[in-house]
Amino acid sequence: MFTLTKHDVSVTSGPLQKDWQAFAAKPDDATAKAVAKALEKMSPRLALASVQSIAETLADRPALERSAMSRLIASRLGGEVLRGFLKATAAVRLTRSAMETPKTPQPPEEQPAPQHENLLHGLDLLPPKTLGEPPVKTSHGRDRQQIEALDLASDKITADLAGFEQRIDEVRDISAMGNLTEALKLVNSLGGTTGYSDKRRTEIKQKLDLTDTTQAHLVEQIGFRAAKTQRTDKSGLSPQNQLAASYWRTNFRDNLQGLLKDLQEKGKLRPGDLLVNSPRVLRKLEMMVGPDVVAGLKIEPLAGTSGISVLSGTGKYTIDWNSILQELGATPSAYQLYELMDAGKESPPTDFKVDTRADLAELITSGPFSRLQEIARGKSELAPVCAMIEHLVLGLTDELGPSRYDGLTANALNSLSRLLGIVVQNERNPSVAMRAVDLMMDEIGIVVAVAKNYTRVDYQDTMRQVLLERAPGIAPLVDRQEVQLNSHLMTSGMDALGTALSIALSSRDHDQVTRPTEGIDYFETGLLLNKLKKGEAVRPRNDVLVAALNPSTPFDAPSADKLVADVRDALKARKKGDPPFALILDSTIEVAPKSPGGKTQLDVVLGGLKDAIADGSLEVFLCKSFQKYASFGTGKVAAGDLTMLSKKGNLNSASARAETLLQDRALDLARSDETQLVVHMFKHGHRDELELIRTAADNAKFVDEFCWPINGQDRAQGSTYVDGIPLLLRAPAKADDLFKKLVTIDQRDSFSFLRTSYVGGIPGPYGADKPEEKWYVRINTGHESKQAMVENFYAFGHLESDTLPGEKRSDGKVDLDRLNIAMVRKHLEALALAPDGTDTAQYRNSIRASYCAFAAQNLRPKTSALPLLGDFFASPAPDVTIETQRYLAGELLSMAVMPGTILDARLLPSLVRAAAVLPAWEFKAIAGKLKAKLANADKSPDAMKLRAIVDRALHEPVSLAL
Repeated sequence: MFTLTKHDVSVTSGPLQKDWQAFAAKPDDATAKAVAKALEKMSPRLALASVQSIAETLADRPALERSAMSRLIASRLGGEVLRGFLKATAAVRLTRSAMETPKTPQPPEEQPAPQHENLLHGLDLLPPKTLGEPPVKTSHGRDRQQIEALDLASDKITADLAGFEQRIDEVRDISAMGNLTEALKLVNSLGGTTGYSDKRRTEIKQKLDLTDTTQAHLVEQIGFRAAKTQRTDKSGLSPQNQLAASYWRTNFRDNLQGLLKDLQEKGKLRPGDLLVNSPRVLRKLEMMVGPDVVAGLKIEPLAGTSGISVLSGTGKYTIDWNSILQELGATPSAYQLYELMDAGKESPPTDFKVDTRADLAELITSGPFSRLQEIARGKSELAPVCAMIEHLVLGLTDELGPSRYDGLTANALNSLSRLLGIVVQNERNPSVAMRAVDLMMDEIGIVVAVAKNYTRVDYQDTMRQVLLERAPGIAPLVDRQEVQLNSHLMTSGMDALGTALSIALSSRDHDQVTRPTEGIDYFETGLLLNKLKKGEAVRPRNDVLVAALNPSTPFDAPSADKLVADVRDALKARKKGDPPFALILDSTIEVAPKSPGGKTQLDVVLGGLKDAIADGSLEVFLCKSFQKYASFGTGKVAAGDLTMLSKKGNLNSASARAETLLQDRALDLARSDETQLVVHMFKHGHRDELELIRTAADNAKFVDEFCWPINGQDRAQGSTYVDGIPLLLRAPAKADDLFKKLVTIDQRDSFSFLRTSYVGGIPGPYGADKPEEKWYVRINTGHESKQAMVENFYAFGHLESDTLPGEKRSDGKVDLDRLNIAMVRKHLEALALAPDGTDTAQYRNSIRASYCAFAAQNLRPKTSALPLLGDFFASPAPDVTIETQRYLAGELLSMAVMPGTILDARLLPSLVRAAAVLPAWEFKAIAGKLKAKLANADKSPDAMKLRAIVDRALHEPVSLAL
């Protein structure tokens, strides 16, 4: 490896000077080729230093020039020099703001188009108001005059300029718009009923012939998520996949009928047979069923001697096999199932018409990517999300880079660029940006899956690096090889936990475990751990302790120090010759240190127990689910990790170490598509995991304290905020039914997602005689703005206890099934009296929006909320998020066309503003009914404006094209 110094060489002097000057004066393929030839003649050290200087010099250019010139240079380089150029480019940011528009010579003034051909004349139904100073421009600029025309604006009659800029970046907009010219073409094509993932599969199949190749399954797995949304609206900018389940571990079989039928036809699967992840599942089943049952079962890999296997003989027993296998983590890897589809097929041919490394150079030097880097260093809600994407994209320059002449990789990078444009254009609309970020993970997954640069050693090295960075206290012992650290990829977090338990118990020949953190354990582990003894004080024979670092149902705050003390107390009672004590620690949820430079919880635990690990009296098994925060809020992967720490060379731990390795090899995940993405994410973005958790937790704290305060002493109401954990529990009457009506938040059967979501049916509180009689809803706060948190939860949280805005929580209890307009108005009247300077006054508009949304969702008849929505749209509400405005606009317009609604002079101005807020694809669906209603309306200015908007919506096509 060559060591580069920043100023070893300059492109303005030395052997590269002449060729570089020619390239700078006229950047094209010929001059780029000359630069490449000059680099080839240099020594390796000088060539690498030269490309470093080239990258730094290009960073001084405007983004558009830098991107084009970087692509030209990269297209002519190869080998180590190309790698050096990509890595050097990744390390240098644009020196000027990506928002600046470079000064260019003005073209000759164009003759204006005839009025009947000029789209602006058709849109400019009202004279635009006097133009002030233009807004800050994007890299391509915006034309204020055109925005005003499109916005139908006259003073504040309709949505303001910022509102329109957000409006054209609709959730369902899957085309990156660089300027208003494109906006003019796409303003009415932002809808559709098909989602981005479906469009991507169709697009790839139209452009590339991957049928019967080893890449066909990569196209089919686009949009796969371990826990898909439960909302019915799955179109637009969202992932969809036919194999995706509401929760992969528990109900994956419902979506595998086609594959199971194919396996049955090939004779590999008989009626009653079950697919499991490994031929070693039988050993784990010994914890759950008797030896006579295990002896009657048979297991055989589908191919070879490892990987997905067929479990036979289960039909002889009246046992709930599905539940047992779920708890053991025996669910097969979704990605291995996908790869089975292409087993034995040929690789696609090399495509020399593409150059993905030049594409990558162009992408990471583009204006949108530079803007993404600027956002990542800012303080907006999107900052940590953009930082994560920045690191993952720049990480593609590492190792050997993307497969250079591969058509699918080139296609994925093109989609990645398109989604990047949507992210940076929606800085003020985080929900839309995060949808695009979620989809970017599919494209990154394709790039790394095709390249297959990562190996089992890369996985182990990456996990070692991450663990020792988070727990530096034990690092010296590991480095000196006094403590042995081995990481193994599992199919899920439950697989890791089940494997650790099986190994620990079988090597100690008993089934006793201790659970000092039972109150904060994952509730999903109940079936497995309730089968075993639990909750007892640690005694000499109880030498397996199961604990959770942090809770998924946060009633109680965790204490890493107390856990260390419990283990140390247990170790005092150990006798000479006893096997090592086993600590099985679920580390799925790791939180950032409370202060910069502070210790992580893992560091407290491992640092506090390092001497016991080093002397052989303690083994530690760390179990982690990558599906949660480790996949950065996307749920793209379902895998997990089992890391074992033990004394180096300790024969008493040899059996456990061997079993973890055998399980690793039996799963055979090392080269799978999923492993490539897992290694890439952890290698380049592991610090983002903790930062994303920290910022999401900040929103949880805000919801708990301001939006939905509860009495923390009364667990019947839910859980209060636990430091650093982005999860809250709430238990209003008929909680699940009410939450299903909160359509502006997602419903997922898991947690950790970028956008706020919830899941119902959470049992608790722990310690209750019959915890199943008290079910909670778990709120997983995401990375939206504080305004969005208010709009989603404030009205719900205050109405259910009849706590008026600005007042301390009441102990009242309201049956929200009988919510009436008078109650809502009482709260809104109290809101109007909130004194300036208070938090309530700061979020006044968002609080109004929250009450309007909750009323629209829960008042009966629904039209009784019409006056509230009409009042809301009577004047602009610039502080309210665009998604909430759109939701309320849709509700208002839907009520307006209902029989019996009169479009009077008071309602018409609100309808005009609502129509301007609603995206074209959605407004078109209601425009016909509204036109019929308007037939009986007067000819007032507002009625005329609304008729004009309706006519345009009905006569302009709405489509969705990539």
